[in-house]
Amino acid sequence: MADRILLCIGTKKGLFVAESPKARRRFTLRGPFGAGVAVYSALIDTRGTPRIYASSCNAFFGMKVLRSTDLGKKFKETKSAPAFPKEDGRALANIWSIEPGADRKDLWCGVEPAALFRSGDGGDSWEMVPGISNHEHARKWQPGNGGLCMHTIPTRFT
Repeated sequence: MADRILLCIGTKKGLFVAESPKARRRFTLRGPFGAGVAVYSALIDTRGTPRIYASSCNAFFGMKVLRSTDLGKKFKETKSAPAFPKEDGRALANIWSIEPGADRKDLWCGVEPAALFRSGDGGDSWEMVPGISNHEHARKWQPGNGGLCMHTIPTRFT
């Protein structure tokens, strides 16, 4: 069993990280990171050296991915964030989901408008997954009662 509990809390005001000994009687709260910017997804990645990834979704300054290598004491932006190619015509509106991939540095990112991106270097560069992102109906996909299909990425199947 873990000697401590770590909890990431994404809000419209940024990301908060709560930490507690395993007894969970009291939590220490750090943040907000990415202050004043909505965080819709956070990942505590325990593959290898633990890292925390979080979306930072600002309609004015753009979408970013934040990364912490010290379990949430401080965060830095990754070198890039998912982005559509200029000729595509779509613009990123939100990062809904960040999930681990098969290898230690693989990450998957589900975004709005409906598209899927993959990073093989821990979030420093991103490639659009064309099979889903360029599906003939992708530009018409809208959220249903369960949300947009890119809100949740079932990684156990990747």
